[in-house]
Amino acid sequence: MLYLVRHGETDWNREPGRCQGWANVALNATGRAQARERGQELRGHGIERIVASHLLRARETAQLILEELGGGLPLSFDPRLAETDRGRWETRTFAEIMASEPDAWRAYHEHPETFRFPDGESLAEQQRRVLTAVRDNLLTGKTTVLVTHGGSIRLLRCFVDGRGIETFHTSETSNGSVDEIETEGLAERIGAFLEPPGS
Repeated sequence: MLYLVRHGETDWNREPGRCQGWANVALNATGRAQARERGQELRGHGIERIVASHLLRARETAQLILEELGGGLPLSFDPRLAETDRGRWETRTFAEIMASEPDAWRAYHEHPETFRFPDGESLAEQQRRVLTAVRDNLLTGKTTVLVTHGGSIRLLRCFVDGRGIETFHTSETSNGSVDEIETEGLAERIGAFLEPPGS
């Protein structure tokens, strides 16, 4: 089994929301409590290792989960699990982005499958790196907690559910949430997607 945990809340997740992307933002008190609660809930699930995005909010969440699991488990950090590199949108409020770049904001919501963040990466690029990280973790054969981000989780869910990136905005994931992913055959599916036969 693979457990996906979205990082706990930061002040930038609160209204007025601010675009985080690859910005290093610490958890707030609510986020730290969410992380500890997730760690407590994961006790008894046979967790063997924890891997987190390298961004501060994910690292802090992973470390708190590890403490609640009693320590002693391997903890590592993988930049491939990070949120989208959102370029010049990072650190700005969403209201400011909508007001100053309405066409780009509309394209992000109407056509996420082709959208690239200004001076950043596309959701398609993010999905490939997230899927590569997930496949590599599946191949360990160990029950793993991946501590990652809302965009990364939604892109993985699009793939697992057989949906395209055009459905990216149809699902939500809340801070500190846990998703259980059935792993049977998933590494092979990801491999075929990343390296199609005859490519």
